[in-house]
Amino acid sequence: MGLFSGTGLTPSLKGVVSNVVTLKAGQVQIIQPAGWYMIRTGIYSTLQQFDPITQIWRNIGGGVMAGGLEYIYADGVNYRIANQNGCAVGAVLTNVGSGYTSAPTVTASAGSSVWKAIVGGAVNQTVTVSNAGTNYTYPPIVQISAPPAGGVQATAYATLSGSTVSTVTLVDQGAGYTAAPTIVFVNDPREGLNGTTVGAGATATATLTGSQTITALLCLDHGNPIAFTAGSATTLPTLSFSGGGGSSAAATTVMNWSITGLQSGTYANGTSGVGGAGGTQVIATGVDQPATANSTVLNVQVQAGLVRTRQALLTATAAGGTLPAYTAWVVRDGGVYTGTPLLNITANTSVAAGALVTALATMGYFSSDTSYMTQL
Repeated sequence: MGLFSGTGLTPSLKGVVSNVVTLKAGQVQIIQPAGWYMIRTGIYSTLQQFDPITQIWRNIGGGVMAGGLEYIYADGVNYRIANQNGCAVGAVLTNVGSGYTSAPTVTASAGSSVWKAIVGGAVNQTVTVSNAGTNYTYPPIVQISAPPAGGVQATAYATLSGSTVSTVTLVDQGAGYTAAPTIVFVNDPREGLNGTTVGAGATATATLTGSQTITALLCLDHGNPIAFTAGSATTLPTLSFSGGGGSSAAATTVMNWSITGLQSGTYANGTSGVGGAGGTQVIATGVDQPATANSTVLNVQVQAGLVRTRQALLTATAAGGTLPAYTAWVVRDGGVYTGTPLLNITANTSVAAGALVTALATMGYFSSDTSYMTQL
């Protein structure tokens, strides 16, 4: 296997129609035929693998400012490049509801995303350490057996008290378990090195909880990007629950979208206090403001762990120490966000900045993104 056939020779595409893949917002491309690939994703696209447990697509690379460079062996079925810019990719449960005897139907108000609710089968947050073990130098790795296909894997970590395991803390409670999972402790590979002792003997047991409540909400298909209007706030698609015999379940969508500009009216054109006389550059940056769960279910990875966020960068010229109209801002990098960030506007470092000015972003998507793919 090699990158090239020889010095001065053009490498073969080896069955791939093209080594450039341009995807509109919302589009995906399965990586095929099977084989080794070198892939540099565009800045709004990610490399994904199909998870056989949750049966959703998970990001495994890409999405950084310069694009991610990855080397993978693709089987022609379970790996893809996805441009999810502007789409709903997950949800944070804000109310788990009650009385559900079967999974309700979940419908998005916009974007045509496809959802699956899971009822019950979460691992109780109280895990019983039945044997603390002995001689541990480092906390052992906690492995919890997987649920049936279509469920959510529970995850946890252990804490030591001296050289014994004192507690096991759930990170993800999981969902869809039909029986209490098995918990296995795997020693940290540093155990026994450099004169350290080798821990052994720790055991723990778990029980299930969440009966007749929604324990996870999975996005099976991100659908289409959400329409937006320049200069205006973009509305999150709402999720409605119907059927299943229960009531009161609610969730907030987790987006994979970007800043396309500033909202009109969020600051007055000509606001003073930023920059100086003449054409002074001002920049706008903002951190993500993700949806916050107020339910008792912990499933971070399938509620809010599906997007690799990146901070945006917008620039404009502040003439005479005043800000230009919102339409004058240039989006250098729209970033990647799950919520709508509050932008901080400051002068560049060569000019003393005045009062801090903030503005709300217009959230949306960019029409296309190009990735580079070479079969090795």
